[in-house]
Amino acid sequence: MNYGGQSIQKGSWAKLMDYLNALHADHIVMECAHRPADELAVFRDLRPEIGMGLGVVDVKRTEVESPEEIARAIERAEKTLGAGRVKYVHPDCGFWNLKRNMADGKIRALVRGRDLFEGRNPG
Repeated sequence: MNYGGQSIQKGSWAKLMDYLNALHADHIVMECAHRPADELAVFRDLRPEIGMGLGVVDVKRTEVESPEEIARAIERAEKTLGAGRVKYVHPDCGFWNLKRNMADGKIRALVRGRDLFEGRNPG
């Protein structure tokens, strides 16, 4: 869990999988950019009818991710979870603790990274 860019709880997503699978929801939005990459595998157990929203922008970093970093994160998730499993990409959380120019840069990188992953010209 994240509050103002600070991690305030410890643990893994595995502890929440029964809860997530019990939800009456068509998608979930998970913070994954700031988590260890190997934790993503737990979402293989997410009910297939629940779309996965993947956090690929770390709001705790003040560096803007490159589009290539974001495309690689989406690619790793697709390889781990299966083709088409990732339905949405987004920042880990809100940008209220970042300066506007930093948030704008991260959103531009998110869009360009998604486009790069999808094979579109990220111009």
